[in-house]
Amino acid sequence: MNQAKESAFSPLFRPSEPKAWDHAIALALSIAYVIALFLSVPDLGMSRDEGFYVDAAESYASWFRLLLSEPEEALRRETIDRFWSVNHEHPSLPKSLFALSWLAHKKWDLFPYESLAFRFPGMLLSSLALYILYLFGTRLYGRLAGLYAALAYALVPAVFYHSHLACFDTPIVSMLLLVTYLYHRAITHKKWIIPTGIAYGLCLETKHNSWILPLLFLVHFFFVIENTIASNRLTLRGGIARLIPWPLIGILLIGPPIFIGLWPWLWHDTISRIEEYVAFHVHHVHYNIAYLGRTYFSPPSPPSYPWVTTLFTLPLITIFLGVVGIFLRFPLLLPRSILRFWPRSTPFPDPARSDVLVFGSFFTPMFVMMMPWTPIFGGTKHFLVAYAMLALFGGHAFSQLVEEWEGRIQVKLGISPFAFRAFALCLALASPLVATAHSHPFGLSYYTPIAGGVPGAADLGMNRQFWGFTTGSLVPWLNAHIPPHGRVWICDTLPTSFYMLKRDALLRPDIEIAWDLLSSDYALVHHEDHFNIVDYQIWEVYGRVNPVHVLTYDGVPIISVYENPHRKARRP
Repeated sequence: MNQAKESAFSPLFRPSEPKAWDHAIALALSIAYVIALFLSVPDLGMSRDEGFYVDAAESYASWFRLLLSEPEEALRRETIDRFWSVNHEHPSLPKSLFALSWLAHKKWDLFPYESLAFRFPGMLLSSLALYILYLFGTRLYGRLAGLYAALAYALVPAVFYHSHLACFDTPIVSMLLLVTYLYHRAITHKKWIIPTGIAYGLCLETKHNSWILPLLFLVHFFFVIENTIASNRLTLRGGIARLIPWPLIGILLIGPPIFIGLWPWLWHDTISRIEEYVAFHVHHVHYNIAYLGRTYFSPPSPPSYPWVTTLFTLPLITIFLGVVGIFLRFPLLLPRSILRFWPRSTPFPDPARSDVLVFGSFFTPMFVMMMPWTPIFGGTKHFLVAYAMLALFGGHAFSQLVEEWEGRIQVKLGISPFAFRAFALCLALASPLVATAHSHPFGLSYYTPIAGGVPGAADLGMNRQFWGFTTGSLVPWLNAHIPPHGRVWICDTLPTSFYMLKRDALLRPDIEIAWDLLSSDYALVHHEDHFNIVDYQIWEVYGRVNPVHVLTYDGVPIISVYENPHRKARRP
């Protein structure tokens, strides 16, 4: 590589202001991820939560239609309440996008499956995380770090699974990243305060995870102030203004009006309905979770839960590089006044205290899940943003390792620097890629070799699945074996999710839902610890204990099908 080119690419290992072509790279990463999600989505049955959100989206879609045809009627309080009370315990932005995408599909026939019309906005929002991670990593640690961070996050099996869905769990990660990235810009450039506030409004309107951001930013801003004072940058002229957290004020002033404005259900009785919304999540219903041989039905959950499930579900190389990155940046997580006594070779932190912000964004969701008052939730989906931040630290570690070894190895191998970097990136991502490919379509059932794989996790009593989505994997068997007009008891699958298999023309239209075991021809059991009782109930009603089909993943039962010998499936 000539000197000119080497100079142009020198920010590969150093923090750099993203250029236009960086945005092009970030966009290409996002588009590639959407394509991967698009191509693999037919393998996934619709989950339980998706069913609720589809019901809400269809209700919202009816309101949007009315708004275009009869705006005065649509804006009446009674009309708004009729259409927007559905699933009003969650903000409306994702569901509104699901509704608009579905309306577009109904008009222009855009998607091969109707379920994909609801899921596509979630895929787009989820892919936004890769865009932001690349830019954020480039700005903080260099382009190679940003590239690694985006790809490492994308290749977390749980992330890949959730990114397919018409849900909020990966879209809120993208929104949290967007607000954090813009807030980071606003710390040193006031022109970013208004965009940060707008982004926070959208974040509030995506999911309640957004509530914690002001507190996180406030703690971070104390580090910014301390850094300013300790570095003697606080001057009399304009000094007081530098002690005011303008970005935080911006999000608190701009965010809530956007939150209310985008959610018609809040347009009337605003205060009482916000109180109802907050109370719902503060006193949230508990979703049981199996962990190390015990099922927890109410808090407190074990403080080790987020850490052990992370260890058991994230690729080891992703964890290793993330931890190394935190270790390398550890001095920069300290107050500047303490850092004065550190070895002189340690650089002083930047004015925005970037590492504190990234580490705080990593640690906070994990810490929240450790609290004794936090409701019991399923899986890792409530702290996926921590994995994005861990990937940023991992990007720094990866970049530093490549820079350290590049000159020693690539010269000996006689390859170009570009080839060495590409080889190193492929090597670092090979295991996550294999893990993610192997996890599909059982992303919630996947466990790494640290847990002994899927069989080892089953032996340890870890959560095997939730949401009843694995019924989608049974479709070929059901179509081939259920007699005409057979009735199936569907266990944890929501009826809306079951009917979506028909709407997508995947499941035979004559197969019906049985609403109780006595009237069923077949019964499904989703293998979760708290559903063990269902097996006993089926044995009692059917008078037989052996299923006619068991769907397994790496040899571990995921879902079983029982046939009722006392009933013959109804025929036309």
